[in-house]
Amino acid sequence: MSSKKKNGIVFYLSIVIIFALAIFIGNDVFAGSFFEGWKGDIFLGYSKTSGNTEKASGNLSAQAAKKVNKSTVSAKANLSYSETGNNMDGQKWDMLGKYSFDFGKNDRLFNFYQVLADHDYFADIDYRVTPSLGIGYHIYTEPDWIWDVDAGLGYRITRHRENTAADNESLTALAHTFMKKKVFDNTFISQDISVYPGLESNAGVILHSETALTNPLNERISLELKYIVDYDSEPAEGKKTTDTQFVAGLKYEF
Repeated sequence: MSSKKKNGIVFYLSIVIIFALAIFIGNDVFAGSFFEGWKGDIFLGYSKTSGNTEKASGNLSAQAAKKVNKSTVSAKANLSYSETGNNMDGQKWDMLGKYSFDFGKNDRLFNFYQVLADHDYFADIDYRVTPSLGIGYHIYTEPDWIWDVDAGLGYRITRHRENTAADNESLTALAHTFMKKKVFDNTFISQDISVYPGLESNAGVILHSETALTNPLNERISLELKYIVDYDSEPAEGKKTTDTQFVAGLKYEF
């Protein structure tokens, strides 16, 4: 595919996403304050080992969503950092902005428009940006059992820190599911998986999986354990395909 055609695809995808967000923000649901009605949480995890091994790691994440009538706008961000012996050995972040609109019988269907951006210093990813759009279905919508599935198309732009010759752009598909279920008392388990299979040769498959066990300590604060997996079937030269993290911390809901 020619560079000109690729740039055109990115342009039109971005226009569609911006247009959808503009419709939502311009809707009369924001006749009051834009900052009213948001719900979300902030998670902080930290660990430090001293003695024979000096190692510290931290994880900060936040997410928020505002739903009015059939429209939802949401944002999510994660930051991870670690060092051993005062030398950095882990640095990554990702951000996701998303708009969705429910429709159909009982509002079970929804369309979505989103932009994902991420960075991984030690995987040699300076930045990776993926605008995408698609359609999904709310399988379960009960307070104790939530399950959404969605799929779509996007365009992935990858830029490397060192091996810039490996920079690439490609069309990609998207498959995503989010599940959250009460397992006992007030304890919940959740699973959030996104898969981006490239639609061009050597584009590879990107996968992000986040499993969490959440146990409320009071109305606002919860103890949370996370297991995070990042997979890239076509990593930068000399890099591994899979990174995993296990994080324990506290989550504050607002």
